[in-house]
Amino acid sequence: MANIKDVARQAGVSISTVSRVINDSKSVSPSLRVMVEKAIDDLNYSTNSIARGLKSSQTNNIAVILTSVSRTFFSGVLEGINKEADQEKYSIFISETHDSIEREIKLVRSCASQWVDGIILASSAYGNDMKTRKYIESLSKLEKKGSWIPVVTLEYPCSNPGVDAVVVDHKKSAFRAVDYLIREVGKKSIVHISLPFEHYMGQQRIAGYREALEQNGLLFTEDNVLEGDYTSYCGYTLTRDLVRRGHPFDAVFCANDQMAVGVLQALSELEIQVPEQVAVMGNDDIFAASIVKPSLTSIHVPRFEMGAAAMKHMLELIREGEPPVKRKIITLDTEIVERESTKRGIKNSLKYLDW
Repeated sequence: MANIKDVARQAGVSISTVSRVINDSKSVSPSLRVMVEKAIDDLNYSTNSIARGLKSSQTNNIAVILTSVSRTFFSGVLEGINKEADQEKYSIFISETHDSIEREIKLVRSCASQWVDGIILASSAYGNDMKTRKYIESLSKLEKKGSWIPVVTLEYPCSNPGVDAVVVDHKKSAFRAVDYLIREVGKKSIVHISLPFEHYMGQQRIAGYREALEQNGLLFTEDNVLEGDYTSYCGYTLTRDLVRRGHPFDAVFCANDQMAVGVLQALSELEIQVPEQVAVMGNDDIFAASIVKPSLTSIHVPRFEMGAAAMKHMLELIREGEPPVKRKIITLDTEIVERESTKRGIKNSLKYLDW
């Protein structure tokens, strides 16, 4: 593994200059900073600033890096992680990337340097550029004082076959949702508000949506797939725009519940009856699904179990102390939770209300 001398040699600067860049000193010129940061990236260098000189590499600290703590989805995930961590006397440190791959790369590098035993990661690394590919490749090679730092990803497996993951089958879940809207609710013109198109989870859910349409003899058209951004406001504005344009639809399947809540608000303001005129279905089954009016039918994702499974597996990897021979992907089951947004008069399910 590269050390600070290698970085200095690669960048053509002194070791002290590299150190100042790592510590974000203002005394380094922009041009030198660029040279050093490029060398760090090229060499996949990870500093070891806190534990330098310590005899043991065990810290009982786990880094948890999420896309955004404002995503309600992650509250249950964190609860599961915390429960398992507390039982084993581990501490967790939470950071968020705001879906920025640049920030994610810096956070992973920083966490590895700040002496953690492992990293649980909800990654935004779905690009195919050289820098992203090199970063993904590096995730299975993180080290501290010669000891391997395991990484476990959440929600979907990254493209590095050396990184384990705890996931759900996004394609299968989307297929189940759309098939339900067609067979059980009798809808034919179903709009899908997706996650960002470039995201693996977004692509998988679109694939499931399309497969369900085609298996039921319905035509897939790109006009019925709208790119969302996770937020309720996005669901709200996209729905109002659909109605304004006169686009025909009798159901909306949203890739998360937050966007579905926005859809319900827009339909209410436009005096469109749910579910008689338009049925609405979400994904994740966050607590809001049980309390909005009408209550929201959703695909339940076991968030607590995802967090707990990720932490349990992380502890197993730490105890083993070396990369496993074969990658492990833990896939959790999902299920449909029916509520009033798809069937009038159905009893509101509080089965998974977790607050």
